[in-house]
Amino acid sequence: MDDTQLSVRLELDSTAAEKIALTESIEQRLYATVEACYRRAENYYQRRFERPRLSFKLRGMAAATAHIHQNAIRFNRLLLAQNTEDFLINTVPHEVSHFIAYRLHGRGIAPHGVEWAAIMRDVFGLEPQRCHQYAVPVRAKKTYRYHCACAEGHALGARRHHSALRGRRYYCRRCRHFLRFAHAEKPGE
Repeated sequence: MDDTQLSVRLELDSTAAEKIALTESIEQRLYATVEACYRRAENYYQRRFERPRLSFKLRGMAAATAHIHQNAIRFNRLLLAQNTEDFLINTVPHEVSHFIAYRLHGRGIAPHGVEWAAIMRDVFGLEPQRCHQYAVPVRAKKTYRYHCACAEGHALGARRHHSALRGRRYYCRRCRHFLRFAHAEKPGE
């Protein structure tokens, strides 16, 4: 990243992402947006803030998570790719605000408390929102069929199935017999 990218002033409106070169990768755009958010906060508070490590390994329903004590932000690459513009305009400042709030006010603050909300409004000019509104694809879950003395049997999820493979024993609540693995079911069965 060159100095011109780092000096991009983040204008948090519908054209913010356009100010970062469109030829860059999504990850490069995100790095530049994080840097622009930090520079904006540094200008506002007239002090320097330590930058967190960035990771793109988050999965599931969360768009991003701030891990204050590990000095890291994890981003959901799928949601970033599907909602790039809104993600750069809203989600990135949301996560950076967590770090700024912690650096300014210390440990005793609520994650989405008044200190965080004030940073979202005053520094970034955004309405503080706790959750995103992105469409999250629902993954079909694999289930595992177990049998006991009852006729209908039981379906366990992956977590309990793997616990059973490691030796944990599950029992039927009705007949009180030990559950025995029968077969894996395909999603949608």
